[in-house]
Amino acid sequence: MNRLPIGFALFSFEGSKTKKQILEEIAAFSFNNGLVYNKAQLLEELQAREKVGNTMIAESFALPHIESPVIRESGVVLVRSKKGIFWQEAYQAKTILVILLKENETKIMKKGIVSLMRCLAYEENLQFITERSKEEVESFLFRQLHV
Repeated sequence: MNRLPIGFALFSFEGSKTKKQILEEIAAFSFNNGLVYNKAQLLEELQAREKVGNTMIAESFALPHIESPVIRESGVVLVRSKKGIFWQEAYQAKTILVILLKENETKIMKKGIVSLMRCLAYEENLQFITERSKEEVESFLFRQLHV
């Protein structure tokens, strides 16, 4: 199996959580795993990004993404919820794919991230990310990055 050249994590939960709680967990996880310098600042930036525009890219799939100097190592955090989270107005997200890009990332990696985001335009790719194991998703993301 191919390993991603950036951080990758998957976590799932069964119960009810709010969007704010999920963003807090993503910020805490990212800080605790060395992806970011400052948990509170990442949370603030994720919340600000959500206010800028809708990150829902399909029914029940959200793609929050930021580029920031607070990010130490670029990474992807995949969150799955069986129940769903009210993400944008009346829309529920069951899968949230968060892309964290460090400010001075290499051009090659930035092109890879663009390639990855383009592949998310296809329903079958969203379905794959939503349903498959962590290892299968990691391998899929590796192939999309082209790095």
